[in-house]
Amino acid sequence: MQNPLTAVPLLRLRLAFDSFVGLDKSASASDTATFRTSMIALLVATSYYVGSQIGFFFTPHDTPLSSLWPPNAILLAAFLLTPQRIWPVLVLAVFPVHFLIQLKTGIPTLSALGWFIGNVGEALLGAACIRPFQKETKPLFASLQGVVTFWVFGVLLAPLLTSFFDAGATVVTGMGQGYWTLWMNRFTSNMIANLTVAPAVVTFMSGGIGRFWKASRGQFLEAGQLILGTALISLLVFAKGNLFEHGPAFICAPLPFLMWAAVRFGPAGLSFTMLEVTSISSWSARQGIGIFEYSSMPDRVVSVHILLALFVLPLMLLAAVVAERRRNEEALENTQGMLIAAQEEERHRIARELHTDIAGRLTLAGINVSELRGDSGASEKLLLTRLQDQLSSAFDATLHLSHKIYPFGVEYLGLAGALTRLCLDTAADSGIVIKPSVEGASTKISLGVSLRIFRIVQLALQDLRERQAKTAAVDLKAGDGVIVLRKADDGVGMAPGHGDGMGLAYMRAQLLSLGGTFKLMPVPGGGMVMEIVVPIAEVSA
Repeated sequence: MQNPLTAVPLLRLRLAFDSFVGLDKSASASDTATFRTSMIALLVATSYYVGSQIGFFFTPHDTPLSSLWPPNAILLAAFLLTPQRIWPVLVLAVFPVHFLIQLKTGIPTLSALGWFIGNVGEALLGAACIRPFQKETKPLFASLQGVVTFWVFGVLLAPLLTSFFDAGATVVTGMGQGYWTLWMNRFTSNMIANLTVAPAVVTFMSGGIGRFWKASRGQFLEAGQLILGTALISLLVFAKGNLFEHGPAFICAPLPFLMWAAVRFGPAGLSFTMLEVTSISSWSARQGIGIFEYSSMPDRVVSVHILLALFVLPLMLLAAVVAERRRNEEALENTQGMLIAAQEEERHRIARELHTDIAGRLTLAGINVSELRGDSGASEKLLLTRLQDQLSSAFDATLHLSHKIYPFGVEYLGLAGALTRLCLDTAADSGIVIKPSVEGASTKISLGVSLRIFRIVQLALQDLRERQAKTAAVDLKAGDGVIVLRKADDGVGMAPGHGDGMGLAYMRAQLLSLGGTFKLMPVPGGGMVMEIVVPIAEVSA
């Protein structure tokens, strides 16, 4: 037993050690948060600098305002992506960068200060109004509410109000003339930047990187075709004036590519494609070529911005609808997967109860009857023999029911062995010649997926006798990124309740939870072919 006189010093020492460790952990967490905030501020400042250089590239020589000014949109995106507590840090980070850029290009200090207040004020106002409507469960640009909120506050209200200040600062400092012309130019420039740059940054930083790395080769190829096609059609529309002579409707030629991006790649794809169109059209307006050749610079800038805004709004709503539908489908798949997994777990429990408990009790009862029969007379022995036969029959029926409820063979033999055994057992019971074939059995497949594929084959083989099939073949191939299961038979038609009833619905529910596809095709001359394909990424353990 520990000496009570030494317990108090030891306790104090332990408390001191715990306090030191706690402080050390707290300091470590604080240092990590500070480092992370510093990295975010550095990234925002660098992006602001790059965005300013891009803005100067789109700034004509005869006006102080750019036809596309990304820094404001970059700040807006940064505020939408970061906690409000670090917003002052981000403002302080871009302050020296802004003045370095402006003063380096010969902008007066007063003008640079006024434009900085306008830039930061626009981003802060838009983000502060949008943040209360943001939901963690729904991405901003993947919901109708999010798109409408962004449009009202980020695209219209914030640029509209701050443009009065920016235009006034430009006129007062002598950097430009014509207040309302400057106001309109600045408003539409920042509006289109927020409309194209901010969604691209937000969607990319809030999950677009992960989707990029997870994309398949086919998706990369399709994305490349979309990017190239959008660039070519935008150059033809905005940079080639003679093509516009075919009619004003030709200016809508980029719309099919934008719709392609919205439907196939969602808000992220639309944002990047729209940014591509915006860059090409703004460059054409700055150069005064193509459809902008015979108009003044302010008219060119305003017209292209209004045109692009009309392009984007309905397409952003379309992309949001598509994203919501996909999110609902994914939620349905997850729910179905959880329900199927729970169903299999319950079946496993019931089958295990039958196999271990009920069958064990029947075995013990059979042993007791056998012992009684040895000490009984001839007449009693006959009755006990019958009872023992009944217990044996009940034992066999219990085991059969247990394996029918839950296929233990999948757990012990693997999918390939269990399917082979199923085909042989079904052939023996039905008299139908069933030929199993398994390739790529070395591929590691999780138990849950193996059970679902086994259930599908089990159900597909049940109607062979009703359809008067004489031969059937079951082929399983695993490799090249997918698992392909093909069942072919020479039966007549399709059994009632299987093709258009619960059987087919059950198969599709199983495959939907795996992200797979299902095909059921009649064979000319008689017979039916069933083919299912499950992505290998969904089935790896």
